[in-house]
Amino acid sequence: MNEEGRQRQVSYRLLLITLWATLLVLAIEVTAGWVSQSLCLLAEALHTLNDVFSTLLSLVAVASPRRSFGREIWGYGRGEAVGTLLLSATLGFAGTSLLILALRQFEASWQGAALPFPVDIMLPLVQLMSALVAILLTLSLVAAYQGRYLNSPALQLTTRHILRDVWLSILLLVALVAIWQGHRWVDPLFAIALVIMSVHSFWRVVNTQLPLLLQPTAIAPEAIAQIAGQVEGVTRCTRILSRGMVGRQVWIELHLALHPEFMSMARTIGERVENALRHQYGPVRTQIWVEQAQSAAYPNLPDAFDPPRGLWS
Repeated sequence: MNEEGRQRQVSYRLLLITLWATLLVLAIEVTAGWVSQSLCLLAEALHTLNDVFSTLLSLVAVASPRRSFGREIWGYGRGEAVGTLLLSATLGFAGTSLLILALRQFEASWQGAALPFPVDIMLPLVQLMSALVAILLTLSLVAAYQGRYLNSPALQLTTRHILRDVWLSILLLVALVAIWQGHRWVDPLFAIALVIMSVHSFWRVVNTQLPLLLQPTAIAPEAIAQIAGQVEGVTRCTRILSRGMVGRQVWIELHLALHPEFMSMARTIGERVENALRHQYGPVRTQIWVEQAQSAAYPNLPDAFDPPRGLWS
């Protein structure tokens, strides 16, 4: 197995383990919240559902054999659209329901009346949730380290999203301890805060990962052609494709027609074109196809320049 295949396999396994871990946490949170009638546990499950969705998006990127490793930029598909719509519908329905229940619960607690949903938090449940948070945090830290080592944007995006929500899990443990000590009003109050923040968490996933799914043109082809044409030896630049987000990561594919006298310098010219694009637009990964200026048929390309992975930031 080559280096690229090994890195893809490591990223795939880490994301798969993360997915199963978040699904386990999600199942336990929903079950425990339903049995104990804890609204804050059910609201925390919404955040875990966002983590599951983020992990699934990254897993699809790494698992697809049609996508080169580290180039987690793919076409818009029905699966991604349906998944986003289902998640938004689930969050909308569940979040609205939890908000209504939490407001009723908080009002009853404030007035000293009987609670509509008497929450019952036991010490073993607090201990179980503490263990789950510790396991998920450790796994996320390991995956984040490997994501930087493997230069995998998909793995980095997922672990970054999970780690950003760790402080909410820690606050949840504090809230569970307070409820266990008899402060029942903490449950609806914290549930309201969690539901509101789950909307922000969902938007963060959509804003950071979904734009890559939609595959918009990152840079105008005319701008790329102008930069490439300024490199000595380039007579024409055609078939330009660009995907990603400028300033974060962009993949560019283009075809260069070189003057016959410069064909022996094809690789050097390709490096100059890539350096010029990187200087203008930041982190890029390019695939440059080269042909002589006299050649009219593109299917018989005599040479290709594919820069090393290390050139892509």
